[in-house]
Amino acid sequence: MATGEAFSAEQLERLNRALDQAQKHSGIPFTVRVGALRGDVRLAAERILSTLVDNPDRDPAVLIVVSPGQCFVHVATTPAARKRVSNPAAGLAALTMTSSFSLGDLVGGLLTGLRQLGEAAGPAAAAVGTRSSTTDSHATHH
Repeated sequence: MATGEAFSAEQLERLNRALDQAQKHSGIPFTVRVGALRGDVRLAAERILSTLVDNPDRDPAVLIVVSPGQCFVHVATTPAARKRVSNPAAGLAALTMTSSFSLGDLVGGLLTGLRQLGEAAGPAAAAVGTRSSTTDSHATHH
């Protein structure tokens, strides 16, 4: 998919289905943002992530930021989510996504990355002491 080209309705449906499945499996809300970021892209990802939850220490959330034009992929997790999605697991998912992106498969890479991250977090029932969030997962393209 070319930079700046919008996702098709079918692609958005597939992405939203994958987001829902990852959240239902893990109990952690996942969000995907595709588009250019201004300034330090890692700081921008952390700022976006901080707007997704009320209390990052208590509320788990995972954000996947992809900026094709800047050749950037970042998986950001709140401290609460980091207890279940380790940095190595997030790095492996980012590497897998990057491999798909390099072949021109943006949606396929995101779908695989979401599946990996959801599985890394484990089942929601196994997450003793975590509370379920009502944050809606959604894919966006900017």
